This record gives sequence, C-alpha cells and structure tokens, in this order.
Amino acid sequence: MFQKGQDIIWKGSLWVVLLFFFSCSTSKPFQLTDVSPKYREYQGSDLDPHKTKDVVIPVTNNRKYDSFIEEAHRTIALLEFGENIALRADSKKTVGEAVDKEMQAAAYLEEDLPNVITRLPELIQTNQSLIDSTPNDFDGPTIGRVSRELGVILESLQQYSPKAIGIQNAIRNLRSDSNNYNQGRDIAEPETKTGTEDPILINNDTQTSKKPEKVTVKKEDSSNKISIKRLNRKSKVTGKATEQINELVKKEEDEVLSDEEKKDKEYTEQIRNGLVQVFRWEYYRKPKNLEKILATHPIPRVRSAAALALGRLKSGRVTLQSAIDKDGYQVRPAAYKALSDIGDKRSLSYFIAGTKAEDPEVIAVSFEGLGKTKDPAGRELILTQGIASEYVVIVSGALRGLAYHKLDADVEIFAKFLKSPEQEIKEAAIEALAIHGSRESLRILERVATEEPTLTLMAIDEISKNPSLSATFALIRLNESLTDEKFTKRIGEALLRRKAFGKYAIILVDDDYLRSEPNERSIPLSYIKNKEIGLIVSETKKEFAVRIGEDIVTDKYIQMKMESTLPGARSAFVTGWVFYPKIDIIEVKQLGSDGNSGKYSQLKKGKHKNLFNPIEEIKVPRKD
Repeated sequence: MFQKGQDIIWKGSLWVVLLFFFSCSTSKPFQLTDVSPKYREYQGSDLDPHKTKDVVIPVTNNRKYDSFIEEAHRTIALLEFGENIALRADSKKTVGEAVDKEMQAAAYLEEDLPNVITRLPELIQTNQSLIDSTPNDFDGPTIGRVSRELGVILESLQQYSPKAIGIQNAIRNLRSDSNNYNQGRDIAEPETKTGTEDPILINNDTQTSKKPEKVTVKKEDSSNKISIKRLNRKSKVTGKATEQINELVKKEEDEVLSDEEKKDKEYTEQIRNGLVQVFRWEYYRKPKNLEKILATHPIPRVRSAAALALGRLKSGRVTLQSAIDKDGYQVRPAAYKALSDIGDKRSLSYFIAGTKAEDPEVIAVSFEGLGKTKDPAGRELILTQGIASEYVVIVSGALRGLAYHKLDADVEIFAKFLKSPEQEIKEAAIEALAIHGSRESLRILERVATEEPTLTLMAIDEISKNPSLSATFALIRLNESLTDEKFTKRIGEALLRRKAFGKYAIILVDDDYLRSEPNERSIPLSYIKNKEIGLIVSETKKEFAVRIGEDIVTDKYIQMKMESTLPGARSAFVTGWVFYPKIDIIEVKQLGSDGNSGKYSQLKKGKHKNLFNPIEEIKVPRKD
C-alpha cells in the first residue's frame, strides 16, 4: 500500500510538471502578415523574407516576454523585407526591368520604417535586460528555450542596427527617384502597341488562307524611321545650323513622345533649370533670390539645394526656419543643415527640437548647431545625449558641437574619442580639436600626425585651418619631425597659403630660459626646451661672450616670440632673448612675384626645399 501511494504521488507530480512544461513552452508560427495585414500580397512571394524559412516563436505566457518577442520579430521581419525590396529593385533597374511591385511595397515601408528604426536601440537594451532576468522568471527547460530565443533575437537586432539607416535611405531613394516611374512606362508601351495590332489581324477574315506574318507592317515601320528627312527644301533656311538641327530634333521628339514622357521631360528640365538658378545666385551671393526659390519652387530637390546654399552663405535664417515648420521630409534635413551652418542663437529652439527628430542626420546637425550657440543648456544636452548616442553620425556631430564651447575641460573628451574603433568618430574628434583651437588641442593633433600615418594628412589640414601663431609653430614642428615627402609638401603648401613668411627659431638645448634682456643673468620669462619653436623678432647689434659648458662662445642674442610655459600667464605668448648658438633658424620665404613657389630653409645647416615644386632646383642660400 505504501509503495502504491508513492507511485500515485510520483505520477501526479509528473503530470503537473508536464502540464507546466507544455503551458510554458507552446509556440506559434510567425508570418509577414503578422507585421501588418497590408503586406498580405507579398507573403509567399520572392520578396517575403520568410519564404525560404519557417519562423516559429515561443509562447511563454508571460506578457512581458511575449510582447517583446512579437515586437522584435516584427522589427526584424520589416527590416529584412525592406532590405529585400532595396536589393531586388536595384538589380531590376540594372537590367532595365520594371520595379512597380517594389515601388508599392516601398510606399508602405516608408510609413513603417521610421518608428521601427527609432525603437531599435531601446529594443536591444530591453533584450539584454530580459536575458539577464530569465533565470528569475522561468524554471526548468523553459529557461533554455526562452534564453535561446532571446539570444537569436539579440543577434539579429545587432546585425540590422548599423544597416537600418541605410535600408531606410534606400527605400526613400527608390520612392524619390523619378527614373523608377519612367521605367514602368517604358515597359508598358509595347503592350499598348500589341493591343493596337491585334484588331488588324483579327479583322482580316477574308484572308484566312494567308498567314498573319504576311501583313506589311514592317515596311511601314522602316519608312517611319527616316522621317528626319522631311525638310521643306523649297523654303529658304536661315539661322545657324545648330539651331536648325535642334529645332528639327525637338519637332521629331514632340511627335514621337507620349504625353507622360513629355511631362517627365519637362519635369527633368525644370529640375535642371532650378539647380542652375541656385548655383547662379549662390555664386553672385544673392540670398534673397535663394530664399524665394526655397519658399516657392515646386520641386523639393531644388528647394533642398537652395536651403543648403543659404547655409553656405550664412543667410536666410527666418526662411529656413519656416521651411522646417511647413515643408516636407526631403527639405527639412537640408534646412536643419543650413541652420547648423549658420549657428545663430535665435535658432536654439529649433536645434533642441531637432535633437528629438527621427532622422539621425537631423539629430547630428542639431547637436552641432547647439554647440555653435554656446548655450549652457545645449552643452548639457550634448554631454548627456549627443556623445552618448549609439549612432556614429550623432556622436560625430555632438563632438563638433561641443568643441565650439572652447572649454579646456573638453579636451580630455576629444582625446578619449580619438581611441574609438570607428574611423568616422576619430575624424570627428580631430575636427573637434581643430575647432577648439587651444594650445593643448594643437599638441594632441601633432601627436596624431606623428603617431597615426592614416590620419596624418587630415591632422595637418585641420591644424592649417587654425589661423593662430600656435598653429604655425605646430606646422613647423611637424615639418621637422616628418620625413615623408607628401606630408612635408602639404605642410609647405599650408605655410604659403597662410603667408607665414619670416624667420623662426628651433631650440637646440634641453633646458634653458627665455630672458627679459640679452644677458644670461637677466630675469627668466619662460622655460624653453628642445624642439620648441619661436618667431624671430630682432637681434642685438653687438656680440656677447657666453660660457657654454667648458667653452667661451661669442655671438649675438636673438629676440623671439614664443608660447608661454608659465602657469597662469596673462598672455599665451611671451617675447624674450636667447643666445644664438642655442637655436637653429628656419626661414619660410616666398620666391618670385607670382606667388606660386616658395622656399623653406634651415639657415645654419643650409638645408632647403621648394614648397610647391620639390623637383625644381634652387640655389643654396647664403648663411647669415
């Protein structure tokens, strides 16, 4: 009896466990129509991402997990579907096939993708937290089942996260490209022609013994091909030959083209004329004309070009803000970019609103515009949201915006992002250091130029954008430390463009001082060390005898302007005296009157080079 009781208890507990297991591990299929019923016509087609695979999702009976798994699968399916649409449309356009079906699907995707892409970072974060809490919410085999499903979802979300913006842009381009509409009409044309030929063949009942191939349609087509010869030779032809040819070609095109093709041609011509007007008014610096185009032109592409041109001219703020309020998605990003280029404080509210937009490009330029306003609240947004974003383009824009505040504490942030594995973020950090423009920033850029060859040219160019004397000193130091000719040539060109002509001193001793008077016992003004650069101001007329080591050396004192090394100094530069044997003098000199050549020479060593024409020979200058 006791044994039977144990058997009954064991069997009962087994049924409870099995019932619990099945209640926690049921599953259901997932299809494209589960994303949205409007995709029903694409389910099972070649565009359906689930055509070649059966997707089954678990049902855990836990509302938190089930709702997340369904939303994640909808997101993944929509992104896979969008990627299939973009790839299939691109391949069809390559071979000249119609993309009508893809265009219709792109219209639905254009509505659904923005919300999905906005939710991606949150979904990834939620996925990770659910994986961590799975052992607390489930028991037995269900833990492994749910954890495995969440792991697969996390891998798919991380795979599509960097591609999501590209998929969205491809869908937008597919919808906005007018060539896609032309292809559909070009392919539809032969169907209308065959429709007109069929009645001719059917009505020939009296000629049933004759085959349809004998109908003389081809002869009529061959005669139509030489219609260009219909020229009235009796009338006199006046004007240029090109004008006559253009008139004949236009007449023939008007006869051959259909009404829709004529509309497409007029639309293309309208775009071309509009862009020409934008470039013209930008060249002549006529912002009022550009504002009129932005406000009234019927084609969004032309209005976008006008907005960008206004940004480059730093004008039209009110019209650009109006375009953001009233225009469509194709013009608004361009208007935001233009407002960011202007960087006016009066656009602060638009920049703050732009940081909450759906388009990462708009968010990025909004953070950069916030930095240009130098508003403390904007800086707080950049630090808490901008540089913490998961999108590379947003972090890059936030770094550039932060640099406009020009605070010394931010230099460490830029140096930190220089170590990022993303090349775009590294380049943005270099641009931010150049915008910051402090002596510490320039020193970091020098280090990048010497330690990372792939970024050397960019670092040199960014240093060259800084107009300060410290940047000139940095370029000369780099010219002395770099040996590659392409780098030294770029530095020479930069020195000539900034007209940094004159004599510069390089410190040769390890430890010494810049002194207030040409005397070794005078007051030291600043500490100097080896390879530091200074601008030569003057020299003494008489010579002095100075003990250097065990030798007594007679020479002049050189007055030079250098960066101050004293903490808390009032000025960034200090002017003082150094004994000539302790320095080497470099001269940057312009040659000729055309300004197309220049020379960089070390006067003591006699080394020199032609800055623009390294191959051309120049006589060695005399030593002073």
